[in-house]
Amino acid sequence: MSVNDDDDGLKKAAEFGLPRNLEGMSVDSLKDYRAALEAEIKHVEDALAHREGAVAGAEALFKI
Repeated sequence: MSVNDDDDGLKKAAEFGLPRNLEGMSVDSLKDYRAALEAEIKHVEDALAHREGAVAGAEALFKI
C-alpha cells in the first residue's frame, strides 16, 4: 500500500464521517462503537455478497 492509497482511503472514509474523533469517549462507549462498526461491516459484507451473486448470475445468463 502506497502513501497515495492511504490518502485515497482517508478521502473515501471522510465521505462517511470517518475517522471519528475517539478522544473523549469512555471505554464502554468505545466498546459500543466498535460493536456497532462490526455490525455495520457484517451488513456491508452481506450486501456485497448479494450484489456479487447477482452480477455472477447476470454474467452467466448472458455468457455465450
